[in-house]
Amino acid sequence: MNKRDLKKFEKLLLEERRRLTDGIRTLEQETLYQPVTDNNTADLTSYAEVGTDNFERETALTLAKGESEWLEEVDDALERIRRGVYGNCEGCKKPIMRKRLEAFPAARYCIECQSKLERDGYL
Repeated sequence: MNKRDLKKFEKLLLEERRRLTDGIRTLEQETLYQPVTDNNTADLTSYAEVGTDNFERETALTLAKGESEWLEEVDDALERIRRGVYGNCEGCKKPIMRKRLEAFPAARYCIECQSKLERDGYL
């Protein structure tokens, strides 16, 4: 992979990193740092509101976890660029097809190795 291609993929990954970081920050601000509903009354509406609030918090935490995991993948891809191994399959060490990297810039494996990993659970 030439330097121009590496810069292109680095730019894509940095943009994705920025998007993920902003998304995680927004989830935290909108959900995690909002005060918990404290309602000492025993009417059904109050219980429903608390249940809804808890469900929304749980959903936001699940989303944030997924975004954080994807952010780790993006950071790992950026590190592979810095080490000079980006674009090479971690399984067979062959180059990953450019189309795959364009669709999935953080790809670690070529299509064949990724298929084997998903099918068999190991390489």
